[in-house]
Order: sequence, then structure tokens, then C-alpha cells
Amino acid sequence: MLKKETQTIKRNSQLGLWGSMAAVILTAAFLYSPWQFRQTPYVSRWMIIAGSILAVLTLSMTLLVIRRRIPLLRQSDDMQQKLTEYAAHIRSLYLSVSAVVIMLCLLTILSNQSVLMMLSIVLILMLFLSYPNIYKIKVDLGLSEEEMKATFGDKYIPENNGQD
Repeated sequence: MLKKETQTIKRNSQLGLWGSMAAVILTAAFLYSPWQFRQTPYVSRWMIIAGSILAVLTLSMTLLVIRRRIPLLRQSDDMQQKLTEYAAHIRSLYLSVSAVVIMLCLLTILSNQSVLMMLSIVLILMLFLSYPNIYKIKVDLGLSEEEMKATFGDKYIPENNGQD
């Protein structure tokens, strides 16, 4: 059952991260293509303002959720419950940020302004920095060496603690 949760964590984080990156790359390619959407300067300016506010609020919300949720997850006693809630947290975090990046890419295409691309890239950078590899999962959930060995098997290399 733990294997299912770790696969869910891996799948959702990869889908959110690489889907967001693909959206930004496709948007950049579209901006340099001969096809363009034309808006009035007024509409274009409000799209940039709305996209900027959306990106800043998303970044703030994400950092706040990570800061508050991870210590709560660490306090749980049951290993299965920890991983299940962590998988739900990662799914929610990565897919919601990915949806915001896609919305920013649409606003970028519609406004024909590349300013919003920078904010999309900042959100992707935040996804990279919070990517859940096995050692980050260990720290986030406060897992012991035995729990890590039981969960990840041979993939986990235990700490040496100065004992050779």
C-alpha cells in the first residue's frame, strides 16, 4: 500500500512540473510564431495586471500551505496516514499551481505580452524547489531510517552518521 502512495506522489509531482514546463515552452513558441492575438492596450494592460495578481497570490498561497501543512503531517503517528495525506498535499499543490501556470500562459498568448512568462517561470521554479524526492519526503514527514527502508527499499541510502 505504501508503494501506491509513493507512486501517486511521484506521478502527480511529475505531471504538475513537466506539464507546466511544457505549457510555458509552447507559449514561448507561440509568441514567436507569425500568429498573434491583438488586443486594445487597455485590455492587454488589464490582462497583465490580472495575471500578475494571480501569480503573486498563487506563490503566496503555495508557500503558506507548505509552511503550515508539512509540520501538521509530521505530527501524525501512522505511517500510512502520513503518506496518504502527503500524497493528497502534493496532488493538490502541483495540480493547482499547474492550472495557474496554464492560465498565465493563456493570458500571455491573448495579451501578446511576454511579461507574464517571467511569472510563470517563477512558479515553475517554486515547483522545482519543492519537488518531493525520497530524501525530501523523509525530512518533510520526519521518517526514521527503518520507515524509509520499508517504504523505499534499496532506493534509499541510509545516513552514515560518522560510523564507518
